[in-house]
Amino acid sequence: MITDDLSTLFAPGPEAVRFRQGTITAWNPNTGANTVSVAGGILTDVPILNTGEAIALKAGHVVGLLAFGSTWFILGRITPTGDPNFAAASVDFGSAGAQVFNFATSTSMVVKASSNELVVPDWADEAIVHVTGGCCVVNNSAVITNVAMEVGCFGGVGGGLIQDIPIGRMGSVSASSRNLFTGLSGGEVLTVTGAAQAGAAFTAVGSNSMFVHATAVYKSNI
Repeated sequence: MITDDLSTLFAPGPEAVRFRQGTITAWNPNTGANTVSVAGGILTDVPILNTGEAIALKAGHVVGLLAFGSTWFILGRITPTGDPNFAAASVDFGSAGAQVFNFATSTSMVVKASSNELVVPDWADEAIVHVTGGCCVVNNSAVITNVAMEVGCFGGVGGGLIQDIPIGRMGSVSASSRNLFTGLSGGEVLTVTGAAQAGAAFTAVGSNSMFVHATAVYKSNI
């Protein structure tokens, strides 16, 4: 007979389902090899539910375990409400963009477009940000010259250069940068910027344009 009564699973006995709390004493994030201290004893290489925490556990983390008979597995990490370790295995995404038209360029690198849309989540302390951008300008100077562009985030930059724009013609340049940040605090703003520089000063015209786009991945390494 098939029964819907699950109470027998939790009745005292060798086949009862049991919940215990343990502490990670060693954890290999590449293989999952581990040791866990439970009630004064040590369990070795306990399986874990395949969640985002599988690569984030460290020695000292408190975990919940479920046992059935002699078989154990790790349910996941336990963190109280308001604990600084809350959401330590979480990942989130962000994006930002900026555009500007009708600007002049000078012989020094000057920021033309910026965005403050990337705000670090309260629980995160790491981020990787990829920034790309493009710039089109008209050479209305008296010489054939070049244009350079830089894009960046929070101080990191990457650039590009186009050579020999004829007088009276438009030139375009693109740039990208990859930025990895650690030790961040929740609420910090990762400002995204796009800057331009010309070999000779160009005056502003309506067709001068710059576009900057950024994507961010946030995580916690607590």
